[in-house]
Amino acid sequence: MPKEKTSKHVKCDIIFDNNSSGIFTAGDHVAGTIELHLTKIKKVRGVCLLISGYSSVFWEAKVPDGPKNKKVKAQFKGREDFIKQKLYLAGSENGAGIQLPPNAIRYKFDFAIPPSAPTSMEGKYGHVRYLLQVTLERPWKFDHKFQKPFTVTCEADLNKNNEVLCIPTKAEDMLTFYCGFCRSRPLMVSATTLKSGYAPGETIELELFVQNSSKVAVSEIEIKFRKVLTFTSQTRTIGQTQIPAEEKNIQHEVLEVRKIPTIEGENDARFVENFVVGPVPSSETTHSRIVHVSYELAIVVKPQASTKRMKLTIPITIGKIPLAGSAMPYSVSGGIQKLTSSLAAQDCSAPPAYEE
Repeated sequence: MPKEKTSKHVKCDIIFDNNSSGIFTAGDHVAGTIELHLTKIKKVRGVCLLISGYSSVFWEAKVPDGPKNKKVKAQFKGREDFIKQKLYLAGSENGAGIQLPPNAIRYKFDFAIPPSAPTSMEGKYGHVRYLLQVTLERPWKFDHKFQKPFTVTCEADLNKNNEVLCIPTKAEDMLTFYCGFCRSRPLMVSATTLKSGYAPGETIELELFVQNSSKVAVSEIEIKFRKVLTFTSQTRTIGQTQIPAEEKNIQHEVLEVRKIPTIEGENDARFVENFVVGPVPSSETTHSRIVHVSYELAIVVKPQASTKRMKLTIPITIGKIPLAGSAMPYSVSGGIQKLTSSLAAQDCSAPPAYEE
């Protein structure tokens, strides 16, 4: 296959109609213009536009393999396409070829983003990307390729699942300690939020109630508001052997940390911690099978002079449209624009090929 290269004789601009930012919502109709600028005649088989939207995952890990379960390096991969359209703006795939004149040539394009398309995202082990690629196909020479990424965000209306998201959420646990054969009275901790669905700009109010009937003090309670990225592979490759394999790789990104200091033994205490939801991407757990984005409050209770840890988790759903009756969403103060701008900035250059 001939390789691609740039040419000083060909330039290409891909311009969206009435949308200079290149940020769209799932379900939008997208239209625009492709402008080719040539300084000399170019013979091509065709001018092709490839519209793609896909999720991709990749990571390497050592796994046991073979009769002795020796650990060897394995590659885990997955890919899922949401948009895959190939359109010929001039010429055809099997055509004899055409000549492009040395001047500006304009082609119109339009397509629809599926309503189920997931939000753009970039992670350590995977991503969701959307891309327009214009190719001047020349089977007898190098192809010329020009790419323009664009960003997609989901509607993410929390009211579509409000019967679950608007009710209080609670997590609780209990620990006891031993001294010889004697067991202490319990240390009990409960964590509660008024609801589990929030939009950027809203405040998550977390109430912690500590009932420490033991004599063991709590040295610290750590609370992390974090984003959870879950990547799921479809295949595993060892050497030249590839097999289906659904393995998960989970990455945690801490957004904010709060720490509550010492709580003495045989004491009760109540704390309220507020976390303001910033301009973060919406939760995304249904539109892609291999890339999921979720949020949680992770609470770790650390008893003094003990290796025991109490861990509580409250799942949080982030959406673009707040629950009815909620506080003013971030979008009014520009938070959604900050989010979409940051998504676009994550990948301002053309992404690498899937094989890379």
